[in-house]
Amino acid sequence: MRITTYWKIVILRLVDSLALYLQTSLSNLLCKEMEEVIVKEFVGSGNGSLERLLFESPDVARKRAKLNDSVNLLKDSKLVLSNAMNRIENAVRE
Repeated sequence: MRITTYWKIVILRLVDSLALYLQTSLSNLLCKEMEEVIVKEFVGSGNGSLERLLFESPDVARKRAKLNDSVNLLKDSKLVLSNAMNRIENAVRE
């Protein structure tokens, strides 16, 4: 009876180990192939692959410009608030 229970556990672990081995092997194979493709695209044959990787889309450029405007507005607001706080502090001292 104990051997039957033990055998069922062994079979389940064997199946689990096989599945994990297959998953790991496929993952490693895929990573290796993707690395080769990326390196070929990056190094490329001089057909603009590097420029294509570094090209910024208009949507991203627009978002970056909008964020830069927001940062500049926040910096200006910080200066205005610090000046106002200084005036209040000076008025309280007097």
